[in-house]
Amino acid sequence: QQDGQALLPLTIHTFLVRWLADAQKQRRFPRSVATDIDSLLRLGRQKGPAAGLLNMLEYLWHSCTEPVAQQSDLFRLTHAIEHLKSQGWVNAVVADEEWVPETLYTEYADVSALLVRKSELQRHFNEQGQQSAPVEFIVAGEVRVVCDAFDTRELCYAAGEQHAGGCLLSLMPVADA
Repeated sequence: QQDGQALLPLTIHTFLVRWLADAQKQRRFPRSVATDIDSLLRLGRQKGPAAGLLNMLEYLWHSCTEPVAQQSDLFRLTHAIEHLKSQGWVNAVVADEEWVPETLYTEYADVSALLVRKSELQRHFNEQGQQSAPVEFIVAGEVRVVCDAFDTRELCYAAGEQHAGGCLLSLMPVADA
């Protein structure tokens, strides 16, 4: 791009596919990212320029080089969830027809779990990962652990209804906090 050669989406895409193929062949990256490179390469070959490789690679670059606090709302939420999962928490995305808090508290009574309604995730986060409206979670287990994970990643939240063994927690958009 700096030389004025890769200005068209097709040219950029072709360069990135070749670069990924060379990186894979020459084993430029650690084995831990080999599957990611393979996935990107396969996606680029299957979907062509519509795969959006440039955007994906830019996202990966920023997510690995910028502090978590400077990442998008969705990235920080995902980071918090991954942290909770590493501590043995269950994370579940629940269909609207199954979203009955009393039933879910009973179902997850013996484990620590963070549950969210699928439609709220889809509706309240845009393509850039910014949150536009509150997202309600069911916390089954020690609420303080979830609050600490959210606080560490500068996620704003408000506690709601308390239940035996947990509570409802609303993740708030930055503008509402």
